[in-house]
Amino acid sequence: MFTHNFVMTKPRVLLFLTFMLIFASSTGQAGGGSLAGSEWGFGDGDDRFVQFGADGKVSGHAGCNRFFTSYQQNGTKLKISGIATTRKLCSGPAMKREKEWLGLLKRVRAIDLTHLKLILYGSRRTRLAILKRRDFD
Repeated sequence: MFTHNFVMTKPRVLLFLTFMLIFASSTGQAGGGSLAGSEWGFGDGDDRFVQFGADGKVSGHAGCNRFFTSYQQNGTKLKISGIATTRKLCSGPAMKREKEWLGLLKRVRAIDLTHLKLILYGSRRTRLAILKRRDFD
């Protein structure tokens, strides 16, 4: 029978602790945390935002009208479909921004998420937008 005594020498202890520290800190990096209960926008005075409910519902403001739909998230994969809006008529530039924002949300396929930043990606991981958390503590 083969036996091996594993001794935790000082270099091995330091290596182990370094590995554990790196592993523990990696949880704050971009990835696929849950969007449930969060709200995101562009910041800098832009009133467009998206709010993800814990119930799988999405709502927000598109610049002129409010919108609502549902979402499906599986890790870093995200799908938003069937967006409905209120029917308020706004100026041409506001309606153009709204159309762009809603079109962007329909194209989202993946995300990278940290506590304060949400990056939206389309197919082939094309970056669509970088949003800032609006409801952070």
